[in-house]
Amino acid sequence: MAYRILARFDDQTIRATLHDGRNVLGSDPSCDICLPNPTVSRRHAAIVVNGMQTDLEDLKSTNGTLLRSQRIDTAPLEAGDIFVIGRVVVLLEEVPDDDLEVGIGVGRHGDPSGVVSFDNEDLTESFSPLDHFTLDHLPRLLDRLTSESDRHKIAQLAGFALFETMPVTAVELAEVFEGEKGVLYEAQGPEGDPEDSTWVEVANPRIQLRARFFKKAHAEHYRPVVESMLHIVTVADRLHGGESRVPATAPHVSKAERPQPPSVEPEVQRIYEQAERVSRGDVGVMIYGESGTGKEVLANFIHAASPRSEKALVAINCASLPKDLLEAELFGVEKGVATGVEARAGKFESADEGTLFLDEIGDMAAETQAKILRVLQEKEVFRLGGHTPHPARCRIIAATNRPIQKMIQDGVFRSDLYHRIATWEVELPPLRRRRQDIPNLAAYFLSQEAGRYGIRVRGISRAALRALRRYRWPGNIRQLKNEISRSALFLEDKELLDTGRLSAAIRGQQPTQIGGSLSEVLEAVERDEITSALDACGGDTTAAAEQLQISRPTLYRRIKSLGIDIPTGKD
Repeated sequence: MAYRILARFDDQTIRATLHDGRNVLGSDPSCDICLPNPTVSRRHAAIVVNGMQTDLEDLKSTNGTLLRSQRIDTAPLEAGDIFVIGRVVVLLEEVPDDDLEVGIGVGRHGDPSGVVSFDNEDLTESFSPLDHFTLDHLPRLLDRLTSESDRHKIAQLAGFALFETMPVTAVELAEVFEGEKGVLYEAQGPEGDPEDSTWVEVANPRIQLRARFFKKAHAEHYRPVVESMLHIVTVADRLHGGESRVPATAPHVSKAERPQPPSVEPEVQRIYEQAERVSRGDVGVMIYGESGTGKEVLANFIHAASPRSEKALVAINCASLPKDLLEAELFGVEKGVATGVEARAGKFESADEGTLFLDEIGDMAAETQAKILRVLQEKEVFRLGGHTPHPARCRIIAATNRPIQKMIQDGVFRSDLYHRIATWEVELPPLRRRRQDIPNLAAYFLSQEAGRYGIRVRGISRAALRALRRYRWPGNIRQLKNEISRSALFLEDKELLDTGRLSAAIRGQQPTQIGGSLSEVLEAVERDEITSALDACGGDTTAAAEQLQISRPTLYRRIKSLGIDIPTGKD
């Protein structure tokens, strides 16, 4: 077996095989693996391969090396691990040795040949940040400008285009009113503030746009792009009279369009890239994640991007109904099965040739699981009390916040059903691991609520943003949306959402460690992960230890050391 890395940046993909020993990654052409990206240091990191042991080492880079959302000096790597250097996302793959050898080549016109050589003209041209901006983001932005009725969405699309394509560490877009600023878009990368970084600031009486570039040369070169974005947002503001209006009918959404606002977190971007590929097929999907992390949003995206998008997406919460009522909802009932009961189709029948989303499938009774397995095998369903089969050729997307693997070991969840529906598994990160997304999610929800109440808001104050970013959000995105919805009730026309509108719990929350020493950051992350595992397992420390892949005594020591309270339940 051999190791290979897959690196993605600026719509480029680089694959490189690792040799035994030290493999240096950096932007300098002399490195073993060259990653020509402005966020990558000349000699940024090294991957050391020593037999079956592989380690990742940061070479005192400017922007740092992240593994599992933590900045590291040295850490062990395993196949399937994803790490970030600068703004380049890298995947470590383990591949068979013969998977790296040419079995048969393909010539220029598709003719088979033993060996293929490529002239310069055959090489794929790499795209610059400006190409990426012009070809991918600008057409979409201009199209939205002609049809979109909400200038907040235009502002977020403009800010996202700059952050994703330009060599920047931060982008801020704000509305100015009577000397005060309301944030419309804000994104900051994990790179920090490089020594040579430079701000580009452009503004008019109503809109201010700031972008911090890695180098002064970048700032001077790309200033016209920043100025163009300011013009586009200004035009949107003028076209719509400086007011957000809710359209009478929802605009048509592209089948494969990702949820708004677009995430700036590499982990979430990767999930949706994979989901878009998975959607093309017909395999079952299992989505894991805490309550409120967006499992149903991801299910809707997979359905909308799939060939089944013209058919129905039918959803049901398996935890909200007792067993008998759940089965009636899933399978339907025939007329006369009970006094006064009329015939009606169930969810399986309604989702025929479409998609059935089974939310909280981990709460389903074992008897119901067996009946579902039969429906999936036969692709037909019998209504309760009926003898005539009805077609049920649907794709299954399931979701849960429970530890399915342990439930299978305990005999609570059927392994045959699991293997039938969990061909592709994905875990959505909690909001506390997506802190870069909090400002834009909050601004997006506030824009929606303002349109709902017919008022114009000036944005969110920086102090309020700081409070939102440091809060732990145990209820995740759903809790954030509810908090913004509640806060918007107390806003008048042309007001700013400040800390006075936030709930007392969020205003008084002690800041979560984001900066500080490496040990402080690691302790904060470890505390979050242990707390999440205990919450998911209902306080069962044995199950939590298995989920965290540590021994039970080790878990108890860390709980005591970190001052964690065990939730009510098993100990």
